[in-house]
Amino acid sequence: MFEIQIPPLMTSIILKNRYKTIACAVLAMVSTHSFSADPLPNRPAFKLPFPCGAQIELKTYQGHNPDDKKIDMYRMGMFTGSPITASADGFVHQTFYPGGIEIRHGNGWFSTYMHMSSHVPVGTTVKQGDVVGYMGDVGSPGIPHLHYEQLYAPGLNDAGNQHIVNPIVQGEWLYMVPNSPIVRTSANCPNTTPPPPPTGNKYWVDTWGDANGRSSPGGTVTGTLYKGTSYVYCKVWGPKVQNATGAQWNHWWLKTDLDVGPTNQWVSAFMLSRWGNDQAKDNNGVVIPNCP
Repeated sequence: MFEIQIPPLMTSIILKNRYKTIACAVLAMVSTHSFSADPLPNRPAFKLPFPCGAQIELKTYQGHNPDDKKIDMYRMGMFTGSPITASADGFVHQTFYPGGIEIRHGNGWFSTYMHMSSHVPVGTTVKQGDVVGYMGDVGSPGIPHLHYEQLYAPGLNDAGNQHIVNPIVQGEWLYMVPNSPIVRTSANCPNTTPPPPPTGNKYWVDTWGDANGRSSPGGTVTGTLYKGTSYVYCKVWGPKVQNATGAQWNHWWLKTDLDVGPTNQWVSAFMLSRWGNDQAKDNNGVVIPNCP
């Protein structure tokens, strides 16, 4: 069995005043409004903080303070452990309890991510779509989710509860309303030219990180398949690969050509950006066929 190590939770914690009275997100919901122009200047083109194609339920609840601006996000089909990705380019300038980081984007803009089981440290520079942590239930036992905020504090190096604004995500202005959940698909995709349609027996997949290529399922490391969009040929059942907590795993291995290394090698389907445990599908949801 192989284990993918996730960076440990930061030990240096900064408690921010706006989180002293956070309630567990048991009831949470959302609605949207259209807008002709952003009322605030220089807002980054924020994307959902989940891997490309992930289906996300967005909610709020009464007492979220402010109910209309804070979002609790749940990844459909993946109860816990989902990679959390940067909503826009920036710099991780702060960590705090519970399981939170704040990214400074420049021009007065910030975004906040909470309840993660582990996350990147202060000082990390991130690009939109980079993995910054993993969804957990720190501070919300038994209710794994991501708490997300956008904040605007021009001229300041930090942002507080009074700076939270109604978020615009993927071009949609979200005005949070309790008991009104919505579902959206993450467009936090690699900024590359879309790959051509698969030809022959190739299936296009996205990976959430660089993957070790192996000579056989679970065999000797022979090279690397880079994070992003790649093609695979087929799948076989093999040694289990899991994360450090055991909450995520996959037994399938995918035959592919490495970015660095030889052709016809194997990578674990654990590295796929979507679909969940023991799933091996391409980006269109087509089940990758078994190898002959």
